[in-house]
Amino acid sequence: PAQPKLNPPKLKTMGGVGSGGAYNHVPQPLLHSMRESFEVLDSSNSGTVTSAAVSDMLSQLGLDNTPAALRDFFPPNGPGQLNLARYLDILSAPLADLSQPEELRAAFEAFDVDDSGQIDVSVLRDALLHTTPQPGEDMIRLSEKEVDGILGEFAGRRAFGSKGLNAAKGKGDVFKYRDFMANVSG
Repeated sequence: PAQPKLNPPKLKTMGGVGSGGAYNHVPQPLLHSMRESFEVLDSSNSGTVTSAAVSDMLSQLGLDNTPAALRDFFPPNGPGQLNLARYLDILSAPLADLSQPEELRAAFEAFDVDDSGQIDVSVLRDALLHTTPQPGEDMIRLSEKEVDGILGEFAGRRAFGSKGLNAAKGKGDVFKYRDFMANVSG
């Protein structure tokens, strides 16, 4: 049976289409990967990416590539192609709302009961799926599939014996948040 297609993430540009600079906050390794992805999509080396190339890429990733989904990349009254700056703006705009690394690290450390750099996956998963945002914060919820995908990328068996509160539960999978932080922060 065919797998249902997932929706690509909703994208936004900061300050309007092609405003430039939205990617200034992106860590260099991630920015490098974004540039490489542009080069892959720009198979003709024209300096632009077409809607057909983006549609094909979304399809290969199992994401929705319908005209409605492509509107996030190519608005009806906008250009039919993306140059590198606009491509980087579109991809990096959702990252602008991410927490600062120190804030994110502190949040992970609150769950790291033995200071090992590892958090019990089931505890973190439950917190991500069921914690209510603080008043005034946007209510952005990840789906179970999205949470599992992120956690799975950096999960594994406990690297060394647990001491402290998790000693009895130290056999389950753990999320290696220091690896995650290194990957996200560059």
